[in-house]
Amino acid sequence: MSFDLDASELLDIVRYLDNAEHEAARKTYPIVKKHAEQLRDQWRENATETARRHGKHYPKAITTEQIPTAEEVLWEVGPESGLPQGGMGPGFEYGSRNQPPHWDGARAVIKQEPKFIKDLDEMVRELL
Repeated sequence: MSFDLDASELLDIVRYLDNAEHEAARKTYPIVKKHAEQLRDQWRENATETARRHGKHYPKAITTEQIPTAEEVLWEVGPESGLPQGGMGPGFEYGSRNQPPHWDGARAVIKQEPKFIKDLDEMVRELL
């Protein structure tokens, strides 16, 4: 008794999925970058409204930076402590005994997240 196993279709699927993986990786970078920059801009806008005179330099301290990694597309968004008033980020965001929390970053994330998910969903649907 013998069996003939034809794996050509399986190999075609593997090749297709491998190509889709590379295509997804290529298309993901600009989406993540765009939304990281939009998150930064929204956070800055929120901070401009809430920080007032006391934190006049704080909004400019909110930056984006790509974190180099081979496995993922990663951007860091938030106050940079090395810039003027950047170290005040936790106090502005979470508050202190002297002021209530502003939640500038949290509000920016809540506003940006649906747009980010929508763009990722569209990209994945294009791959299918």
